[in-house]
Amino acid sequence: LYAAAAREAGLAGAERPSVILREGRVFDGCREAFAAGLQLGSPARQVLRDVPGAAVVEWADVDIAARARAFWDRCLAYTPYVEPVEPHQVLLGLPLPDGPDGRAQGGISRRLLEEVQALAEAGASFGFAAFAGAGASRLVARVAARALRAEFLERRPGTAPQRLEGAKRVGHRIAIVPPGQEARFLAPLPIGFLPFPPEVQHRLQQLGIARIGEAAQVSEDEWVRQMGPQGRLVARWSRGIDPEPVKPAWPPRRLARRAELGGVRDRDLLERELSRSAALLAAQLERRGEGCQQVGLILELAGGRVLRAERTLPRLRHTAYSIQQGLHALLARMLDDLGEPAEIAAVTAEVGLIGPVDWRQMELWDDRLRRERQERIEGALALLHQRFPARVIGLGMRTPPSWREQMLQYADPYRWSRKA
Repeated sequence: LYAAAAREAGLAGAERPSVILREGRVFDGCREAFAAGLQLGSPARQVLRDVPGAAVVEWADVDIAARARAFWDRCLAYTPYVEPVEPHQVLLGLPLPDGPDGRAQGGISRRLLEEVQALAEAGASFGFAAFAGAGASRLVARVAARALRAEFLERRPGTAPQRLEGAKRVGHRIAIVPPGQEARFLAPLPIGFLPFPPEVQHRLQQLGIARIGEAAQVSEDEWVRQMGPQGRLVARWSRGIDPEPVKPAWPPRRLARRAELGGVRDRDLLERELSRSAALLAAQLERRGEGCQQVGLILELAGGRVLRAERTLPRLRHTAYSIQQGLHALLARMLDDLGEPAEIAAVTAEVGLIGPVDWRQMELWDDRLRRERQERIEGALALLHQRFPARVIGLGMRTPPSWREQMLQYADPYRWSRKA
């Protein structure tokens, strides 16, 4: 995909093999380059040794965003659950296949096969060398597609295609893993096919783990001892366990509130208006059980100029205070960039990257009271912000209770004084 886009953009000549680098390693290339001996993941210094005369292009210099967005729009005709991972990767949540009990007979239904084939053909129509993997979880589907891509790029002419245990192959670019075959399918594949963070991959290499099946043979407790919380992820993914569903992330849904001000210069008035917008947006998110991971601000100046800014939050937020803090930070940055006072005709507050808020296990010691106390604190802050600038009043650092105070919470001095 990237190699073809680089040639179309004139970054690589049609007469030379093209190689795409990402973070100093081979990320993609044309068929001629792989036939000459190019290896995925090899360092940049090895490229010209393996493929003399190759045209080397950086991944960031190749723009395929327009093609990717057009393909994602096409996918919406099959399912509303479209979750882009990267421009060249997208996860789709297809409906359950037909069957007497809601499942496919034999693990694979004709309807599922037809939809996967149609999606692969749609990808090819956009100029992609599309590889489709299907499975009961997003992890298995992603690994299946990656195995097909690696086999397509690295297989030498005249050799037999790679055998994928437990998967049904349809041609060279579709692999479907029936439910219950996940462990058998994953076991012989390289551990690098699992989308672990770089530090986890490095640690697995140090431990000498080369295949997914080798990681699956180690108990979860041992993985936690070796790698901490990330060990649970290694234990579950190596067995094909991934309960996370595909999210409806495309097109990106946003909530917005616009307020006309008629030419305001006072920063405090702007902050109060943004506080009201944050409360209304948070109420909409709460009603839907959702949170946002991005806040945006649009300032319309009296002269017709429009300023935009966005800020990504570390995780999903659904409270008014969190949204308000993000909007106020954006406002301060945008006003400072202007350098001089300006009349603001209208402001628009937005929230994006919306997703369902994770369910949390209830605590035995009255989690409801803690939640209500937090809501009262945020309500008091909202009232204070109506009278005083938000940059003056805010939440301080949280001081955790001492070990003695925690132990005293379990003490009841009246336990033995009560009459039965």
